Amino acid sequence: MATQYTAANVEEAVKQFYCNTGIQQEVHKWLTAAQISPEAWSFCFELLSKDKGYEVQFFGASTLHTKLSRYWHEVPPDQYESLKNKIMTKVMEFSTQPKMVFTRLCVALVSLLLHTAPEYWPDPIQNLITVFQEGEIPNNNVVQRCKILLEILKVIPEEFFTTNLSQKRRVALRIELQKGLTIILPLIQGLLSPSTPTEIYNQALCTFSSWVEFGIPMNDGEEIIGHVFQALNNPELFDTAVDALVNVFSHPDSHRFPYTIQKLLPQIELLQCMFQKAIEDLDIEKSHGICRIIVTIAENHTKLITDSVLSDDVTHRNNAMQLVKMVLSCTSLPGHFPVDEGCSDQTFTFWYVLQDEITNTDGPKQAQLYMMFQPVFFSLMEVLLVKVQHPDDKEYASWTADEKEQFRCYRQDIGDTMMYAFNILQEPLLGYLCNVIHGIVSNSTGAPNKWQVIEAIFFLFGSVAESVALEESQHLPNLFKMLPQIPFTNNKLISTALYMIGCFGEWMNYHPDILGCIVPLLLQGLGNAEVATSATMALKDVTRENLDHVQPYAHQIILASQTVLESNTLKERDNLRLMSSVGQVLTVLPFQDILQYLDRILAPHLQQLEQLIKQEPSMEIKPMLLLKINLLSWLFSSLDTDREPSEDDEGPPSPVKQPSNEPKPVFIVLQKIIPLINSLVSKWINDIPVIEAVCELFKCALRTLMDDFKPLAEDVMKMACQIYEAVPNVPILDLSRLMILMFASEQSLAMVSQTLFVTVCNKTLSLCQNLSREYTDLIEGFMNLLTQVLKKDKKYLVLNSSISPSAFFHSGLVAMSLPEHHTVRSACSFLCEFLHVGQENLPIKQVIKENGHLLVDRILQAIGGNSPRGVIEYIADVILCLNKYHFEFSHQWLSAMIEQDGYPSLHAPKKEKEIFVKTISRERMNKRKIRDTVKEFTLLCRGLLGTEYGAQAAALL
Repeated sequence: MATQYTAANVEEAVKQFYCNTGIQQEVHKWLTAAQISPEAWSFCFELLSKDKGYEVQFFGASTLHTKLSRYWHEVPPDQYESLKNKIMTKVMEFSTQPKMVFTRLCVALVSLLLHTAPEYWPDPIQNLITVFQEGEIPNNNVVQRCKILLEILKVIPEEFFTTNLSQKRRVALRIELQKGLTIILPLIQGLLSPSTPTEIYNQALCTFSSWVEFGIPMNDGEEIIGHVFQALNNPELFDTAVDALVNVFSHPDSHRFPYTIQKLLPQIELLQCMFQKAIEDLDIEKSHGICRIIVTIAENHTKLITDSVLSDDVTHRNNAMQLVKMVLSCTSLPGHFPVDEGCSDQTFTFWYVLQDEITNTDGPKQAQLYMMFQPVFFSLMEVLLVKVQHPDDKEYASWTADEKEQFRCYRQDIGDTMMYAFNILQEPLLGYLCNVIHGIVSNSTGAPNKWQVIEAIFFLFGSVAESVALEESQHLPNLFKMLPQIPFTNNKLISTALYMIGCFGEWMNYHPDILGCIVPLLLQGLGNAEVATSATMALKDVTRENLDHVQPYAHQIILASQTVLESNTLKERDNLRLMSSVGQVLTVLPFQDILQYLDRILAPHLQQLEQLIKQEPSMEIKPMLLLKINLLSWLFSSLDTDREPSEDDEGPPSPVKQPSNEPKPVFIVLQKIIPLINSLVSKWINDIPVIEAVCELFKCALRTLMDDFKPLAEDVMKMACQIYEAVPNVPILDLSRLMILMFASEQSLAMVSQTLFVTVCNKTLSLCQNLSREYTDLIEGFMNLLTQVLKKDKKYLVLNSSISPSAFFHSGLVAMSLPEHHTVRSACSFLCEFLHVGQENLPIKQVIKENGHLLVDRILQAIGGNSPRGVIEYIADVILCLNKYHFEFSHQWLSAMIEQDGYPSLHAPKKEKEIFVKTISRERMNKRKIRDTVKEFTLLCRGLLGTEYGAQAAALL
């Protein structure tokens, strides 16, 4: 690439960028450098010559805007006027073509306006209008002048919001531009007349829309808004008019003008006629546009709607209800989303906001609103029941994968909306859905042909389940008792029925007689591979919530689960979920029954596991090996025989298992498989996913057994030592941490606990000598281990005489210097705890006295810029602990270190460093004040203090 940024070189580079993809990245880098170079002020105008190619001209216009917006400080004030005139000339030249270059030049002119108004460009809006109305502009007729002026005016608000300005400058500019509104609105209003050319009319609408976002008081723009509504009748203006009206009614200040909105609401009648015709003509784009307007008005003004329906003014009441009915019409567009229509989903937020407005209204007004809106929400429920239905299988099969995914998400949104409707309708909603399904089931010949309706009802029931009272006994029992009468011939229907059953798992705990109706369907679903996911999810939910009542069904659940688990027909996640359900059901049985079932269920899996372990490690057998280990883990997590029975007074009494001196079933299984696990570990010790699965197995057993794990703890700790010594990794470190914290204080396990701790420490400390990023997760876990050990036993680190406390301290410094946020946070937590313990523990205090200056140096280097800004607040906490527990040393170290020139940063003058030390030395309790002081000083050290970027960065810290 050329070394000089001349117009010729830049032009050649632009051509290379578009023609030679092989060097595009290199050219892009060179062009970016050229854009911000001082020479850009010169070559950008040369590139805007009429004889240049379009791409070259566009780059010239973009460069000009870049320089104006980001490097304005390079322009001397005495050149402001000449620069404005040069840009204005170029705007005129390119007003006819090409459009992209013209627009970019208008943006550049506006950027200059924002930097010079009003000091160097007084009354800029009036000035622009005067220039184009009265000035002598060669080769431009009146229409052309109008187009240029409107384009410039349109860009002003857009550039105002996107330009990086100081808050003071932004306020001053807003005041200046606000003055221009008194000129712009009459100009636009004058152009919105029947005699105006369509192109100019359209551009006037665009300009109005842009200034609406800036902030036009709605009462000032009322007449123009009326013209915008009329513009919807013109197909060439329709899209622009829609955008303008959406901006008008969605503006955050629009709610301040309820009277003006009331005056505009009769326009809804115009929209209703247009909407109906668009639907009849299958004009999807027009119906979508009208829907956008309707929903925007309604969604942003629900308070106006509720106030209007309660008012004494009949017209206001009718207008408000007409608006709500229009939204309902948008929701009920014919056909399936997203294939036949694409805008009914826009209405869902409105229904949420409306029900929220109603339910949050206080006093007698709420009762009135409920009475007035319940019929509307009832109609909404009927609409949603239709919209949520699946198409027939043949049509659905023709949909693309993207359309199917959109429909799935759409159904979820309908489910949420139905929940909002339930908040208003309550019991009548359940009654209506039950009556519909009862009518279908009663007509035995119609049920198989109406599976979509039944499936939709099941889906809607599942959607409202969370809101239904647990005591509901009028409709739901009838629903579930109808299940055996329904012909489940379609897998979608079966899957949704299972989903619904799972959603009402908690409700069934209050109505256990329903279990007899749903358990057969759950077990039938397990045997159907296409619905097995739904079946296992529902079974898990039902068994978890109904352990006090599931015992009569335990035998059939366990046998069916055993058969399915042995069939190898389920996906991995479904297998695990099913094993979890088995564990839950087993907890309610007598001890001997549990063991008998476990033998039958686990025998084939343990045999397969044993065979897999005998084979040489390979990628072919690894998935099955992991599945067998994970099955045991999920079983251990759920098979907790110490579960407390339900004490809910409202629920029916349940049989209480008598305390037993028998060992826990999980212990018996774990004791049996320990030799297998030992063999597995010896072969697969270098495979992290396998070791992680083994660790998870032991952690699940630990959480279930707690102190009952103790007889096996020694074997597991020895295994952990073996693994960590050979292949240190996070899963085994995490398991070791749990074992040490749980059993280190047990006298019989003290020696093996200490051995495990020393092994972990020695191995990890040796890795800390290597600052490789690949060990950062391990170092983070080690910091967490040390922190928790110190919190549990302040003397534990010192009692391990084979490791000096200074080694732990230095490992904390190493971890603190790493770039990963989580690792630094863990290191700072450890160092804070170390400093705390060192207040009373003499060996640790000696380490701090001898090495604390290294900690202070690391802290200051981090603040000076050697660490990411995101970790600074954690480091500030360490300063607070130094002040709180070791002030006599820390103040001395800090004061001495800041005497060094250029330390910790060249951006920090000596006076500022002294103020920093003085400020933080005063704080020994206020964490927030220390953090704020350190954040400010780190911005100073990085050269960011006082900049807008620095202000944004400080807000994120």
